Amino acid sequence: MTAIRFMSIGRKLMNVYASLTAPLCRKYGINQTSFDILLFCANNPAYNTARDICEIRGIKSGIASVAVETLIRNGYLLRSTDPDDRRKHRLVPTEKAFDIIRDGQAAQAYFAETLKQSITEEEAAAFVSLTAKLEANLTLFGKKGDSVCL
Repeated sequence: MTAIRFMSIGRKLMNVYASLTAPLCRKYGINQTSFDILLFCANNPAYNTARDICEIRGIKSGIASVAVETLIRNGYLLRSTDPDDRRKHRLVPTEKAFDIIRDGQAAQAYFAETLKQSITEEEAAAFVSLTAKLEANLTLFGKKGDSVCL
């Protein structure tokens, strides 16, 4: 598979997901980034700092910062100081965010199930194994600082 094909598939996944969740964003009056951050915090309670959102979810820090502040201001997220490290601030969804999270998780489940149509359990297992290796390779690639000059 070529590099452009990998990137194309990734972009298509993001575009389809965004169009699937766009009606929810409109329904609740939040933008896609805020929606993504809220669902990320709900689905990954162990990774609930701004740094986690940027590193794992891949949202640029400036964009994440604005979205987090908007979610806090609108009462969807609480920012609390980590009891073990005062420098860290944990982002926790509030009860007010429950409906958005519920509907968002249902959309995510639908997205995942739709993608898995006509894929056997063996193919799914091979995919999980393959993506783990790809992620490991990406991590190594990033650490090496490789760059290509054309």
